[in-house]
Amino acid sequence: MPTPVRTIDRQAYCESFGPTKGDRVRLADTDICIEVEEDYSRGQHGSGNEVVFGGGKVIRESMGQASSSREQGTPDTVITGALILDWWGIVKADVALRDGKIYAIGKAGNPQCMSDVRAADLPIKTHTNDPVNDLVIGPETEIIAGNGKILTAGAIDTHVHFLLPELAAHALSGGITTCVGGGTGMATGSLATTATPGAWNIQQAIKAMDTVPLNIGLHGKGSAGGGQQAWKALESQAKAGACGLKIHEDWGATPVALRDALAAANEFGLQVSLHSDTLNEAGFYESTAQVIRNSGRSIHSFHTEGSGGGHAPDILQLASMDKVLPASTNPTLPLTRNTAAEAKWMVILAHHLNSRDPNDIAFAESRVRRHTIFAENVLHDLGALSITSSDALAMGRVGELVMRTWQTAHVMKQYWADTMQGQFPDRDQAGDMDMRHDNERAKRYIAKYTINPAIAQGMDDDIGSIEVGKYADLVLWDPRFFGVRAEMVLQAGVQVWAVCGDPNASVSQPEPYWGRINWGSSGKAVTSCTRVFVAPVATPSKDALGTETPWVPIKPTGQLNKTNMKKNAALPTIHVGNKEENAEDSYVVTIHGQEYPAPASPPERIPMTQRYSLF
Repeated sequence: MPTPVRTIDRQAYCESFGPTKGDRVRLADTDICIEVEEDYSRGQHGSGNEVVFGGGKVIRESMGQASSSREQGTPDTVITGALILDWWGIVKADVALRDGKIYAIGKAGNPQCMSDVRAADLPIKTHTNDPVNDLVIGPETEIIAGNGKILTAGAIDTHVHFLLPELAAHALSGGITTCVGGGTGMATGSLATTATPGAWNIQQAIKAMDTVPLNIGLHGKGSAGGGQQAWKALESQAKAGACGLKIHEDWGATPVALRDALAAANEFGLQVSLHSDTLNEAGFYESTAQVIRNSGRSIHSFHTEGSGGGHAPDILQLASMDKVLPASTNPTLPLTRNTAAEAKWMVILAHHLNSRDPNDIAFAESRVRRHTIFAENVLHDLGALSITSSDALAMGRVGELVMRTWQTAHVMKQYWADTMQGQFPDRDQAGDMDMRHDNERAKRYIAKYTINPAIAQGMDDDIGSIEVGKYADLVLWDPRFFGVRAEMVLQAGVQVWAVCGDPNASVSQPEPYWGRINWGSSGKAVTSCTRVFVAPVATPSKDALGTETPWVPIKPTGQLNKTNMKKNAALPTIHVGNKEENAEDSYVVTIHGQEYPAPASPPERIPMTQRYSLF
């Protein structure tokens, strides 16, 4: 007789195994809902073969666990039934890890007694060697229960001022696994600019960060001027271990400095990150745009935004250039009633200004423009700004990179609903047609801090997305706390951060229940599960330096275009209006011929804030 089919209602299934195809999940307390597009953890024939761990459950010897050894290809760890949220899709699957990398994605288990154990059919690579054996759970396999959790790639913050070692814990708690930036500590230059000036400082910074549980990339100082000696300064920083050069107005963002930094980037395999000249002393927006066009290579424009810095008031127009990979920082994401007031004083403190000097006050106020800040938010939602970053400790907050990105997604969804009756102005391109869910918007926003910064910095072969062959730099989230506090963070498959209760308790849940450093952040595990990203010409320097963290050369970035930015490749025409007699009417931004003035009453309340933080 055929085996009778047993059924289970969706609610009960979700409570046992996590959401399945067609179920929707709300991200924290935002209005953003994602829908599960496919469920590969069930297998091709539907429910009945899911693997879950625990007393009386599936992953036991002779049941969901096979007898295969690691020598036969079994993974080191399997994350079961996780809801993957990535730029390429929103799917539920089992994820196998081995040797610190993502090994396979699909349906895990024991093929001797379970059907459909195999890699999923996805638009990305889903297995390393064998579509079945790569997902076999064996005696040497650890299990992390991802059921009911969201799994994302670790966030990449490309704009970090390395002022204090404590920054690492805040980054990890916010889901960041890679920090790119510069600094030597609390030096005045580092307070203002993400540059580590000179070969000696770069190598001291690399030594200092050898036991920091983050992937690291350092910017050298790109503001060198012209001439042979200036060229040698750029070369020595590349060979010392920099992965990029930073042009910053506080060091001088002149056309000559930018020209030579771009040329050095081509020569030594670097990327150039730009904070252009707010005061327009050495040139205007057009001057910088012309230097970039003449170079013929890409540039990572850090402050393509409404307030954070760069040519005032029209730096946003860089987002319409195909060789510019545009980013903006989180102090102005999203625009709220407090944004402009806070930004003025952040500029004064971060850039060594005198609050009693009228000239310094004028400089600060020139960088705070309500209409351009709002346009920055709009351009993110249109996919014209491709990357978000923090500008940590110099106007931004490293622990809020992921949070503020999703707050912006929420605010912009509400904006279109309130002002455009829900009609996204470029909806055919963006795909925001299905009102049941926000999948396309979610893919667009998660790409801004995962795959796109990885591509821009030449790191996407190794990190930036949940794809087989990349390092298992992964973050598990409780959907209720998504984007606010990570539940578990893996670096190269090793737990470096996790939520846990009182370490002296009888079980792991008693209060205080919060994020804590885990074993991967201790001892020599740190140096085996993290990387230092460097220019290709730098690799011979590592042995002489004596550090243990592996150095990984970045890929060439000069050939990149805006079209390489996943889900964020829009090239709209952008025009920033003139200064008007009434300051409130100044600098309104036009995008594709449509004016986008800032709302008269910006949001007073946004999600992911007081509900989650008592202090």
